[in-house]
Amino acid sequence: MPRSQPIATPIEPKRSPFMRLAVSFTVAVVALTLLVLYYSLARAVVILEVKPDRAVMDTSLTVKNSAQGDEVTGIISQLELSESKSFSASPSGELEDRATGTVTIVNRAKGSQSLIATTRLLSPTGVLYRIKQTVTVPVGGQVTVPVAADKAGEASVIGPTRFTIPGLPKALQELIYAESSEPMRRAEKPGNIVTAGDLEQARKTLSDKLIPQAISKLREQLPADKRAWAIAYKSEVIKTDSSVPAGSKQAEFTAAVTVLITAAFYDANTLREHTLTKLQSDLNTGRKILNLEPDSLAVSVVDASPDVGSATLKVKFLADVTITDAEKVFSKNDLLGRTPEEVQNYFSGFPGVANVEIKFSPFWVNSVPTNPSHISLQVKQ
Repeated sequence: MPRSQPIATPIEPKRSPFMRLAVSFTVAVVALTLLVLYYSLARAVVILEVKPDRAVMDTSLTVKNSAQGDEVTGIISQLELSESKSFSASPSGELEDRATGTVTIVNRAKGSQSLIATTRLLSPTGVLYRIKQTVTVPVGGQVTVPVAADKAGEASVIGPTRFTIPGLPKALQELIYAESSEPMRRAEKPGNIVTAGDLEQARKTLSDKLIPQAISKLREQLPADKRAWAIAYKSEVIKTDSSVPAGSKQAEFTAAVTVLITAAFYDANTLREHTLTKLQSDLNTGRKILNLEPDSLAVSVVDASPDVGSATLKVKFLADVTITDAEKVFSKNDLLGRTPEEVQNYFSGFPGVANVEIKFSPFWVNSVPTNPSHISLQVKQ
């Protein structure tokens, strides 16, 4: 019988190390290519629906008698006025040493009762008072009489109560007694004192009176066709005096004040136009002022030189501002890598943004690219 031959096992060719390296390199190149394509193709368009944002805006303008360029034509003037007047001093505020008040003495005994001045009245807490005049209380009747504390000080200040009369026999003390319906108080001593507050209030009263007088006089000095102009002014009290110093004990005193008023007169419409132009130039690029609220105008004098006819005014307006160029207002770097929800939350912090629409491309992109040049910020038209 012929001998069976063994079956030969196929021998796999050995893979060359160079082959494995080539495969690995190919895989890496494909992965890198896909990664590069992902980041190079990724795009995000952020579309903002904007709304007017109301904000307080301020700027400085120069007003001159002879204006040039962006200066506002106006008239700068100055006036000094003085006034003196008598004022009443404050009550002294000092309290009497002893508390006083009134009581009603009640008689429920069978006979009338006479009580001499200084008769003692004793409260349940042991505070002693004395009546200030002699009285006779009829049977079944009552009499109201002034009283004063036996001792000085706050300890005698008590509320409404019932008093016994220690000088009467024990049997009568339940039938003849005194009652108070109001608290006992230490009254204010008569007299006045000039306080620092009195002097300050007098100066304010005089200066408040002088300011409108000065403005009226300055306006009268304007040419007839300029008397309707608006005004900004600053006032300064340059001299004060009083007939007595603070702490003087007297009923009246005389105060005197001298004020210096520096005023800038100008045409309100012209100022508004200059303000709008200046505010727009001062405003960050990418924004536009839609409107200035006329009633919100506030103008103050920063400094003035009446001798050369010049003044610097600080002008404040309530303005409606809107975004016109989102890429000039917002930084793309703040959006890098954010999800749509994070982008929405970011813009929700800006009052001028009403709504946000986000568009990604290609379809696999689901967050803002990390390259700012792949981001577009737009304002919805």
